[in-house]
Amino acid sequence: MKSEPGAKVTLRGTRDGVLIALGDGAWDEILAELERQLARPNASAFFRGAQVSVETGNRFLHENERAQLQELLAAHNIQVSAMMPAAPQAPTTSPERAEMRTQRVGDTEALMIRRTIRSGQIIKHSGPVVVYGDVNDGAQIIAAGDVLVFGKLRGLVHAGAQGDDSATVGAMSLNPPQIRIGGHIAASPEGRGKKTRGPEIACVRNGRIVIEPWRV
Repeated sequence: MKSEPGAKVTLRGTRDGVLIALGDGAWDEILAELERQLARPNASAFFRGAQVSVETGNRFLHENERAQLQELLAAHNIQVSAMMPAAPQAPTTSPERAEMRTQRVGDTEALMIRRTIRSGQIIKHSGPVVVYGDVNDGAQIIAAGDVLVFGKLRGLVHAGAQGDDSATVGAMSLNPPQIRIGGHIAASPEGRGKKTRGPEIACVRNGRIVIEPWRV
């Protein structure tokens, strides 16, 4: 299914099914364009029986935005099997500028990091932190907001470091020695890293940190 040049949303067939790629622009414009493309006469045949993935690009989706996206797709009988950021691009300017930058997310600035955080490195930020890479054992991330890792998380993390117990910690592989959210602390159970469980997210429920499957 061919998308128009310069479209904010592109639909394309892949070896694994269908990929919906979201571009830059205002969120309501993205939804409107996706709705328009899904309403095209050949769209239902294009998606029929396909495994559908959504590539969110450089966009940090809030829970309500994810819900809006899934509701729109469900209205067209489309179920999403995966939601992921765009693959990191090779830097074309300064490597330092390309690897770390901030992006406006609601009322805060999210720190986007496109590299692995190595042992001994400490990342501190006054908002959410999103890592497209691994966080190695011995590394630390301290964030006032959420911490999301699209890779393996094996270092120390403190989300909601300014007292926000509603913050979360998510990773494709969640095996830190310790997780802190707001004023709560949880140590990783012994032997947890030996099992493969898929993406998980940690949050505070009933006064303690719990770990649940993360549907990304």
